[in-house]
Amino acid sequence: MGMIASANAVALSLQFLTTILAAREFGASAQMDAYTLAITFPEALQYLLMLASLSVIFTPLFIDARTQHGEPEAWSMALSLLVLVVLFVLILIPVLAMLMPWIMLVLAPGLAPATRALAIELSDLILPGLLYYATAGILLGICYAYQDFTTAALNTLLLALLNLFAFFVFVRWLGWGVHGLIVGRLGTLAAMELLLLWRVWRHKRDVAAPLQLRNPRVWRLLTYLPPYMFGALSGQLEFIITRSLVSTLGAGSIAAWGYGQRIVEIPMAVLGATVGATYLPAFATSVAQNDRVAASEQWNRAAERVAFVLMPAAMLLIALGAPLIALVFQRGAFDAVATQNTALVLAGLALVLPLRGAGGLIVRGMPAFKTRWLPLLLSALSTGGTLVFALALIGALGIFGVALAASLGDSLFVVVGVIVFWRWLQTRTWRVQVLDFAKLVFAAILGGAVSFGVAGLAWSSIFATEFVARILQVSVAAILGLMVFIAVCLILRVPMSRAVLALVARRAHNVRAAQTES
Repeated sequence: MGMIASANAVALSLQFLTTILAAREFGASAQMDAYTLAITFPEALQYLLMLASLSVIFTPLFIDARTQHGEPEAWSMALSLLVLVVLFVLILIPVLAMLMPWIMLVLAPGLAPATRALAIELSDLILPGLLYYATAGILLGICYAYQDFTTAALNTLLLALLNLFAFFVFVRWLGWGVHGLIVGRLGTLAAMELLLLWRVWRHKRDVAAPLQLRNPRVWRLLTYLPPYMFGALSGQLEFIITRSLVSTLGAGSIAAWGYGQRIVEIPMAVLGATVGATYLPAFATSVAQNDRVAASEQWNRAAERVAFVLMPAAMLLIALGAPLIALVFQRGAFDAVATQNTALVLAGLALVLPLRGAGGLIVRGMPAFKTRWLPLLLSALSTGGTLVFALALIGALGIFGVALAASLGDSLFVVVGVIVFWRWLQTRTWRVQVLDFAKLVFAAILGGAVSFGVAGLAWSSIFATEFVARILQVSVAAILGLMVFIAVCLILRVPMSRAVLALVARRAHNVRAAQTES
């Protein structure tokens, strides 16, 4: 967990730096609207093919095949699936290129024709990157099955580093504008595809496995695909309609949504995704062995960790959104209006950040139960709820209303999913988990209030340099808010806070003991 979290943190810092440079270069402009739209569709397919369907189903079934039938059978299934996916993507790319004008019209009907035409051109350039998006989840799933978390860390880190390098080469040096952003992204994806293939081959080289396109395990795996595909498609439908609604709120609104979404994804990627990646192999094994007690303990421990690390992150993003965005982005073409719009998006999306982290655990854990109906139910609840709330709130609350609607839809997904998991796992301590979560919420409210109050002081009148004032405004408010959050958690005896404190005490004792011995 520490290795993956560290790699994710460094990678997201590099991605954030790239986003800052892009914001300074292009601002919240029509060009950036076109770029955001161009990468929206490949990222939607990445979610559909890499994160929400094939890779989610594949990893537990690959582990099951290795356990029950041995390495050759598992690898035969994996290789056959990879070949089928690659063939599918090679057919899909030219079809999407022909349909792209109509796709962009649906994605952003409120944009000017020139901006939409630029988005179509950029989308056609990035389409070959679908090969990476379609296969990376399966390749990483194989590595996870072998407890090879180094490959996942390298993939995340190098992807961000090469994207930053590509920005300087194609945008700043060659001056290709937003076309340079797309070309650099495509080259980065190609390099990472080669890296993943090499890393996976290291695990396979000693295993003789035949390629069988009619492998029965592959086709059995694909029978689980429709309900998970429905969930992914409904999520992307929600994403498309949400972007369409945001595009009606004026120029720069889509870009502001993209900036806010990138910020809120940082704690999810560094902390939430790390817990999800490391808990799945043991959890899937316990479920396969019908050890409900061990599976329940693993699930509850993972959910508690996600809530404990994401609750203060949500607190700070809501309380310090505007000063944080002003500190990071507000320069060059990024003005105060863009800061305000981005802060509204950030506040709405961060509101249920801990629940969204638990949702990631649910998505990863569902295939272990070999369920087909649960993803259908949860996806329908989430998508339907988000769209109803968005239509109801956009008129009164604008872009904040759309972000709030997305959070409410995700909450429906998580609440129902957690209840079903507790029933399947026969969890007897669910009241304790609910009480601990309520304690975390209370601590976050108090800590967020302190952060918001401290950030509202007249920092610019105290320091002559506005940049220094903003740094101190954000850092001091964040530190004080976190101190209040931790203190309240300890007073209320939140288990994770006491566990972290005990861990720190043990580490400090070990360090002192080593120094004394030396």
